[in-house]
Amino acid sequence: MENEVKVMRFKELKEVVASLENDPAVTDDTKVFLNTGWDSIQEIEPGAISTEKAKIFWVEDPLTKERFPGYSLEENTGKLAATGDAETVIVIKNLY
Repeated sequence: MENEVKVMRFKELKEVVASLENDPAVTDDTKVFLNTGWDSIQEIEPGAISTEKAKIFWVEDPLTKERFPGYSLEENTGKLAATGDAETVIVIKNLY
């Protein structure tokens, strides 16, 4: 799947958290933000991280006929013709 974006795994997230725990500049009061690529960064609210069920879906470029994968929460997969079994994923809710 050459067009697939690499998805962080829980193992990698744990490694990042372990690294942050060893950074003396990071304390229990350090704020967490999401960089959306725009001019500002977005706050991540407490309780915004959860586990959900998701399925993969595919989108085809009408010009090149290339297929690109994406993921959708299980409750929305009917709209996107998602396939396969639902899998448990970690979701950070960005409510902006």
